[in-house]
Amino acid sequence: MPGQGPLLPILGADPNTPTAVSLVGRYALGVDWQDRHGSIYPFVALRGACPCAACRATGAESPAPPEAWPVEILREAGALRIRWQDGHETVLPYPDLRRLCRCAACTGGH
Repeated sequence: MPGQGPLLPILGADPNTPTAVSLVGRYALGVDWQDRHGSIYPFVALRGACPCAACRATGAESPAPPEAWPVEILREAGALRIRWQDGHETVLPYPDLRRLCRCAACTGGH
């Protein structure tokens, strides 16, 4: 029709959107994704992946502190916010969190 812009395909839901976030045992966080994939993230791995400037300044190889225990986990628009026992906060955008998944399907079986 004249005067209308191009028609865009209807896109499905963003697979990088979590549908559920829950504790898995005492040491991990489980995330169910929009595309029905499930990820399990050890807390120490989430703390070690913190993208903040202070954590990156200590070097990518720095281990997470042994007290990497969350006291609050919030699902926000576009990101997961974790407040740790030592007062530190980690904000992980959902696409970055999804890339941290180390299951066989996400790592090519490695």
